[in-house]
Amino acid sequence: MPTCNKCGEIVDKEDMYQVNGQDVCEDCAIASHKGPQACDVWAVRIATNTRKQRGQQGTDGLSERQKAIYNFLDTKKGASLQEILQEFQIPEPDLRREFAVLRHCELARAHKKENKVIYVTWDYKEE
Repeated sequence: MPTCNKCGEIVDKEDMYQVNGQDVCEDCAIASHKGPQACDVWAVRIATNTRKQRGQQGTDGLSERQKAIYNFLDTKKGASLQEILQEFQIPEPDLRREFAVLRHCELARAHKKENKVIYVTWDYKEE
């Protein structure tokens, strides 16, 4: 039986996919497609304009998970990637997708503090 070149799982031959010249399972093939990226100028413009047209402010229009992540960052005054992953028990790609939405809405951003990257709310001011 063939194995996925990415995760090492044994997979039926008919369930293998070619991604960047590698034979991978369905899960790895799906994960390899890029989702929303945090630093996307057009996504920010579209999200902020859409929210403005709809009269949305703060966490209006976000999913429950996105609201929870925003509130966590706000309460803690910033958190590392590992702290957020530990708090929400979600895979890193899922967190990055959720964070991209917060970034596009100008609700959260990454911030360099003492040579470390932390995730903060948009209005965060270093003390």
